Amino acid sequence: MSLAASTSEAKAVEHAKYVAPVDAVSAVVYENADQLFAYECFSQRDLLYGSLQRWNQLQGKFFQELQVRAGAGLAPLGFAHGGDGEESLTAIVAPGYSLPYFVAAFNGTEGAAADGARFLLNVGAVNYDESSGTVYNDYATPLDTVVAQLRDKFVVVTPTNLQEAEKITLLAVAVSKFATDFRGALNLFDAVSYTRNVVPRGQIDSVVSQSPHLLASLQKHLKCGAGSSFTQVLDKFNELTQFHLHNFQYTGPEHPETVFVTLGAVQSELFANQCGGDVGNIAVRIPTPFDADKFVAILPTSVQNLVLINQGNGASHGNYLKNQINAALFYSQRGSQSKKTNVTDYVYEPDFVWSPSAAAQIVNTFAKTTRADTTANPANKQFIYWGRDKGDNVDVPARIAKSMSLDDGKYVNFKTKYDNITAAGLFQAQLQYGPDPQGFTTSNVDVASVAIVEDVALLKEVNVAATVQTGGDVILVARKPLAEQDLSKLDTFVKHENIPEQFLAELTAREINLTLIDSEEFFGEQPFGVSVLIQAAFWARSFGYNTDEIIKRVYVASNGQLETADLNKFLNEDSALKTNVVQIPFEKIPQAEPAAEPSKDNPEGEKQKEEEQPELPIFPRETSFGPNNTQNVTVPESQTSTVQEISKRLAFKEAYGITKKLRPDLPVKNYVVKVKTNKRVTPADYDRYIFNIEFDISGTGMQYGLGEALGIHARNNEQQVSEFLENYGLDPNAIVQVPNKDNHNVLESRTVFQSFVENLDLFGKPPKRFYESLVELATDADDKAKLEALVAPEGAIELKKFQDIEFYNYVDILNLYPSARPSLQQLVTLIAPLKRREYSIASSQKMHPNEVHLLIVVVDWFDNQGRKRFGQASKYISDLQPGQELVVSVKPSVMKLPPNPEQPVVMSGLGTGLAPFKAIVEEKLWQKQQGQTIGEVYLYLGSRHKREEYLYGELWEAYKDAGIITHIGAAFSRDQPQKIYIQDRIRETLPELRTAIMDKQGSFYLCGPTWPVPDITQALKDIISADAQEKGIKIDLNAMIEEFKDTSRYILEVY
Repeated sequence: MSLAASTSEAKAVEHAKYVAPVDAVSAVVYENADQLFAYECFSQRDLLYGSLQRWNQLQGKFFQELQVRAGAGLAPLGFAHGGDGEESLTAIVAPGYSLPYFVAAFNGTEGAAADGARFLLNVGAVNYDESSGTVYNDYATPLDTVVAQLRDKFVVVTPTNLQEAEKITLLAVAVSKFATDFRGALNLFDAVSYTRNVVPRGQIDSVVSQSPHLLASLQKHLKCGAGSSFTQVLDKFNELTQFHLHNFQYTGPEHPETVFVTLGAVQSELFANQCGGDVGNIAVRIPTPFDADKFVAILPTSVQNLVLINQGNGASHGNYLKNQINAALFYSQRGSQSKKTNVTDYVYEPDFVWSPSAAAQIVNTFAKTTRADTTANPANKQFIYWGRDKGDNVDVPARIAKSMSLDDGKYVNFKTKYDNITAAGLFQAQLQYGPDPQGFTTSNVDVASVAIVEDVALLKEVNVAATVQTGGDVILVARKPLAEQDLSKLDTFVKHENIPEQFLAELTAREINLTLIDSEEFFGEQPFGVSVLIQAAFWARSFGYNTDEIIKRVYVASNGQLETADLNKFLNEDSALKTNVVQIPFEKIPQAEPAAEPSKDNPEGEKQKEEEQPELPIFPRETSFGPNNTQNVTVPESQTSTVQEISKRLAFKEAYGITKKLRPDLPVKNYVVKVKTNKRVTPADYDRYIFNIEFDISGTGMQYGLGEALGIHARNNEQQVSEFLENYGLDPNAIVQVPNKDNHNVLESRTVFQSFVENLDLFGKPPKRFYESLVELATDADDKAKLEALVAPEGAIELKKFQDIEFYNYVDILNLYPSARPSLQQLVTLIAPLKRREYSIASSQKMHPNEVHLLIVVVDWFDNQGRKRFGQASKYISDLQPGQELVVSVKPSVMKLPPNPEQPVVMSGLGTGLAPFKAIVEEKLWQKQQGQTIGEVYLYLGSRHKREEYLYGELWEAYKDAGIITHIGAAFSRDQPQKIYIQDRIRETLPELRTAIMDKQGSFYLCGPTWPVPDITQALKDIISADAQEKGIKIDLNAMIEEFKDTSRYILEVY
């Protein structure tokens, strides 16, 4: 098979009318690489290489699909070393977050073994942010990885706009093949936009077919036998191709005052479109190696403010670029005070949504000239579709886009986004349509002329109106029939259709017209009815097309699934477009009556019944590359059984498939341990009950590490449970069967008494859904009315009072509304399960191989009725007696000791936060007993009074006398007139701590409640700052703190 045959499919991308940008990039890679290794991505396995895999079905090249794991890169390195050496180019396609896994391979002996091989890393900038739950373009991880550990091995190139995506990929290929001072190049591209957009081919300059010829010509001119540097390759590449892909790209006026520096195609395109007046943009095309001379040369001399658009989330690449820019200015004439350029940055978080208006707002923040968002070509139109990710009409926007794509002289840009969290699965499609594809944005459509909303419920999740231009249209599929409804009344919209009042008010305020689609009669009868109506309404409202033109477009979009005769009958003869599509001009949308003004009879005016509505997001939270991977699973209901039936099943276990397990309802590995000792450590007359409890774990096989937590699976008070069961009329010995959480086909059998003692949080706080369930069960009209009022929007304050002031539990609520009486099967479903409570382990298993220790405070308070209430778990544990058994589990921890025993340890904790420090000190004692030299151990602790709360005080003093603890800084805040806190004790020994932490690379630990974190962190900053002052260096304290956290030298275990 010839190479030409193997690459023909890739070349076909060049002639397609529409293309996904990732396929355009992949085509250049496939055309010029000799072998390919592709690494999977989260959410969608083949996100970055699906087209490569399809093209390679002809077996034209070696292609290997791999998972991201430790040692990534070893396979391609080994393959390349056994191949054709310098003449062979190995392409590695990988997500950006995987780059750290490649470092060992390229830096280790395995990497050195393949010195003759050349590598192209085609990397999609993508990651998942756990804190916000969003997918985002992560330029930081790959760039930081290269800068910190692979700087001498890879050049990093990245496109500054979509148009040059293929050209930049070809540049990366050229550098990978011919720049002998590097191992290869890393082509870093916008994975999120490039994989979710389908764009006109004209938006991307194509070089696929001509790339082999260009590379051959470049090789000839470089005379590569003698070796060529990266700079030589770059210069000769631009000379031959005339692509002008230089290190930096300046866009803007000749004499700007403010210049924005951007990295990434989306950001660079947006800010380039904002240029004009006193605003310019420098897009970074080659971030490393950073050419300081070229940066200074391209920077206009008039610039007073340089703003770096910097990715947040603790990333340091922004610091890298900022440091490079500052150094470039300092060592040039621009570094003199008289010509000094102020360098600052704008930090955006991973969940930030880039759009033309977002860029305009940033520019307006920093620039003197206020700019409006005028980047879009007025000849182009923009549309947005909102729906469920598994809705019946999720294909409607694709059908509309297909019809648009067939128009002569017009183009369409199609983008999809998935939010798996909002509304249990939200789908958004963005369409741009018009004669100018270069005017399309590759970021996000934030102002549409028409928005389609498939589900009314979504209006309570996202601010649809904010994404529609003034004078635009919203097409909304109604949830209930509109026939015989009075559309001039607000109740029709709010109560009948469940449309939020705020949404209606925004439509009127922004002069947005509303089109309602009455779809009720078509569900189940006309499988295409709703889809056709949505498309018909769209074409009518967006372009004013008549019915005949609409029929043509819907037919074309159906891919032959519909007949024109059927469409004509549906839309023309049956008049569906007239009778089932209702247009309501904005001025006729009913509004709520304004609140009454204050008067003599009503001095306060009319009280608002509802709380202020929370601000809704404008964009979906992009959490995935596809819809929710869910299936409708029918979960069997809980059942009751008899002792006789259970006895029969136990007698014939194999026949009935019966197994016996310890707490099968719990997803973690569990152990049964015995109480060894339980001793209160605060005086009996003291208001805080703190106790030390020790468990015997002999024979359990339980292992735990330093800083880990013990999960206690507490039980409800048996006497209180018995009282409830008796009052409720339940037989404690009856059998109840509950579906297993992991396998719904497996039923767990236990007695009613056992369920309410061990499994159900009977004395916990019920959520709102419990009250909602009781509404349907209440037989008394008064109970029903009260419950309905509680769960209504206007009852939110009263419900919060029930939960957070009265502390009503499930039993209280069942007593308050006695006619709402769930059955046993309903109770075991409605009452939330008991959750395990985790406590930091206060012992080292090396010193106590068969024990585990905890230090716990009993949580207690008085409610409004004067009843003393307790935290369920802490009260249960405090009442345990020696010899009693309980179920526990182990939870891992990020806490660990420094790798070298001689590195100092600094610990600070409040109250029971001292628990893990006892384990650390015991671990240090064990190290010393093994003959190891240990570093200094500093302990800072805080409580109110020494006499009552010097927790483990005798132990600390004994360890200090034994030379294990170096210093004890105890802060008892209320034992003297002035308050003394931990941070005060830390500052008293600042010189010693500076030496321990900075000179000897010590680690700092903070455990306990969250409120001291800012003060303790500031104390640590003082230590770092003192060190910097002594050494005469300038540092970024916030960056240093983040570095300490990243390297496990500042560890927080707070609650």
